[in-house]
Amino acid sequence: MTLSEDIYVPTLRWRMGEYQALMRLRDTVKDHVVPLICIPEVEFDFDLRQPKKTVHEHILPFVSRYKTKWGERPAWITLNQAIALGRMNDGKHVFDYIFEGLRINEAQAIPTMSLSIDRDSIEAVARAAQYDNRGVGIILRLEDLMAVGSRTKAVRLAEAVSVRLNETDIIIDLRAPNFEPYSTFATALIAAMHRMGNMSVFRNLIIISTAIPDSFKDIAKGTDEIPRHDWLFYQVLLTMLPDGMRRPIYGDYTVVHPDFVALDMRKIKSAGKVIYTTPDTWGTRKGGAFRGNEAQMHSHCNEIISDARFQFQGSTFSYGDDYIFECAKGRKGPSNLTRWKDVAINHHITMVATDLAKLVAAS
Repeated sequence: MTLSEDIYVPTLRWRMGEYQALMRLRDTVKDHVVPLICIPEVEFDFDLRQPKKTVHEHILPFVSRYKTKWGERPAWITLNQAIALGRMNDGKHVFDYIFEGLRINEAQAIPTMSLSIDRDSIEAVARAAQYDNRGVGIILRLEDLMAVGSRTKAVRLAEAVSVRLNETDIIIDLRAPNFEPYSTFATALIAAMHRMGNMSVFRNLIIISTAIPDSFKDIAKGTDEIPRHDWLFYQVLLTMLPDGMRRPIYGDYTVVHPDFVALDMRKIKSAGKVIYTTPDTWGTRKGGAFRGNEAQMHSHCNEIISDARFQFQGSTFSYGDDYIFECAKGRKGPSNLTRWKDVAINHHITMVATDLAKLVAAS
């Protein structure tokens, strides 16, 4: 699976808001999206002071759910470290269970690992890679990339799972760095990538990052804007790449910060808000506590479609846009907070895929 430059790589934690947004993309958008799916940690029950499920219970529905939500389309799949160390009830490694099931469904899934992967998981990745012959993904964090010997470590990891470099995808995960000033950060990143040597020997090169805040508590009520530094930086990075240096494919964390941790909702009054991606910003419309005042979402949506700062794309642009439009008109209800994550991510992916296609066409 060698990707073209107009492919977009959203990184998604496999929770309801994320996989519903993925499923509801139009096929024309899905054709330009290859997600990096991370199976997250088990959610915590704050009442009982224990995880809500065992690892086995957490993983059990993944295969059938993947078939329903993403079908046979390609994706990289990686595991949260705590999940990787857990096991199914019969002792089977989680990767083995997942890829055996996806294989039956003919899903084009690629096992993906970080440099800190444990030995048992390496062996499970090797089994999946050798059986399916779809290659592997290797995630390099920014600190990995800046460290001496990062290429050697990546090459050795590919060798450990018996996969050639031309079947190995390098995913540089910057997470949420300080992008500004763009040119300074681009210079440092280019130098780090240059130390990696010839990146063209790898099958794909992807850079993932985000500028979404880890919390929206400091975002102003009413209408506000958050610069999409990750996307703006990426465009500067492309202009600064030396001749002959490989252009990385763009990816991000949609509208969810990579360090997001579920909080005790008994103590948190989450605000009703809509996050709406524009070409340069995340426009936000935020009110008071959602619970008990769900009807506020109608006015928030009305602002999204009527305020020129949001650059509303029209109800036919995506499922997310249609839901916002219908809620603004009172024809759809305020639903719940998971729905609004679904709406925001669905619109975001559609927006990024559209803008990326324009960027590649103009280059």
